[in-house]
Amino acid sequence: MIEEKTKDISYKSSAAQYSSLTDPEGSARLFNNQIWRVKDVATFLGCSVGHIYNLASDEKIPKRKKGGLLFFVPDEVLSWTLEGGSYE
Repeated sequence: MIEEKTKDISYKSSAAQYSSLTDPEGSARLFNNQIWRVKDVATFLGCSVGHIYNLASDEKIPKRKKGGLLFFVPDEVLSWTLEGGSYE
């Protein structure tokens, strides 16, 4: 019984975390940003933040760096995925 409740809570928190991806308004808000941070790209691609850092370090994803900050231009990330950029 307790195990079932724990699984249910875990599922609900995971679902809430990614609800913006299935919510059209959430997606629109994500694309209205002029720059994305690592967390935004991870949310968009559905992978971990660490994986995005690895892709950026290996020069496999379009990125920008300014003052030690890593950021991404949403249109560049979208074009990269549409051109077959692999994030696996």
